[in-house]
Amino acid sequence: MIAVEETSGVFVVALTGGPCSGKSTVQTMLSDMLENLNYKVYRVPETATILLSGGIVFSELDEEQAEKFQENLLQVLLQLEQTYIDLAHSNYKNNGQKSVVLCDRGTMDPSAYIPRPVWLRILHKMGLEEVTIRDERYDAVIHMVTAADGAEAFYGNANNATRSEGVELARTLDTLVKNAWIGHPHMVCVDNSTDFDRKCKRVVEALLNRMGMQDKRWGKNIRKHKFLVKYFDANGPFSVEYRDFTVEHRYLVDVVKDGMQVRMRKRFDASGTCHYNLTTRHAPFAGQRVEERRSLNGREYESLKPQTDPSRHVVIKNRRCFIYDNHYYQLDTYVSPCPGLVLMEAYLMTPMHDDGSPLTEDEEAAAIAAMLPPFVSVDRVVTQDPAFSMYTLAKKETDRGIVSLV
Repeated sequence: MIAVEETSGVFVVALTGGPCSGKSTVQTMLSDMLENLNYKVYRVPETATILLSGGIVFSELDEEQAEKFQENLLQVLLQLEQTYIDLAHSNYKNNGQKSVVLCDRGTMDPSAYIPRPVWLRILHKMGLEEVTIRDERYDAVIHMVTAADGAEAFYGNANNATRSEGVELARTLDTLVKNAWIGHPHMVCVDNSTDFDRKCKRVVEALLNRMGMQDKRWGKNIRKHKFLVKYFDANGPFSVEYRDFTVEHRYLVDVVKDGMQVRMRKRFDASGTCHYNLTTRHAPFAGQRVEERRSLNGREYESLKPQTDPSRHVVIKNRRCFIYDNHYYQLDTYVSPCPGLVLMEAYLMTPMHDDGSPLTEDEEAAAIAAMLPPFVSVDRVVTQDPAFSMYTLAKKETDRGIVSLV
């Protein structure tokens, strides 16, 4: 029987993005929608805005002052977030009401505004690991692309008196912030390919999708897509910034035989820093299969290992995370089982006609193919092919029914 401390009643989101991206509007939309769904919503204000509104002019600081300011900013940000996170856990424990903590930006955002050696020095002084504060703190990271990239006519600074970025600088900062979060297990980028109202709704859809739920109005247009990759050389040249990890999945025994899938994941990078989580995938209900996720610590992970399903392999993959054209991809090269198998996954918005009407199956396939990174050699879409589900691939059988990879 699985026995871990229950913390799934609290969901923490980092809502980040470039200047003038629409975060303030979306925060209000998310709060209203989640409260209507009976969640307690805590909104963490943006730390930088609080500090800069007190008379600090960042451009006037010398190098020593700028470094100290960013160090203090990170300390305040961590404490401010923790205040709301602790309240959310207390509310769930005492009242049983599930809570969502909406963070206006997150721990990695300050790194976009200072040189990387300075950032690493700050982390060292504070005794922090970058992987830990990036990957373990938030259940989801949603990056809203600045209006300066794709919606230039709407770029302005009327809603934030502390903003001073021009269009080119805004684009640069947007890229730096976006790249700072590469490696987070559940990151989504929302660009300006639609009008602003639809952009905001896409953020709502992305969050609902990540939470494993759908509102009757939203949450149906972003789906996970899976692609079989012909060939990938992890040591070869790569066209965009990326992060590499090793990932270990273990399926646990279904004791009650109710069709529920439970798996643990251990993920670590070259530094050896590990991140653990537990995913529970419930049997289909009302046409939906709901997933719940929660973080584990190393002790919990080790204590659950004896419950590993003996009928399934431990799945080991080398994972590369990257962003291309404002879509977040995970490229997995299987080490065991199925060595050499390469699959790529991404959450993509379902393409539609300009009037909102659906595309034909062939039109949708062509539109999705046009979104994919040209430097990854994709064979075909395998989203709906059960032979390529990780649950199937993990089965200890000679023939899993996998079709040829070429």
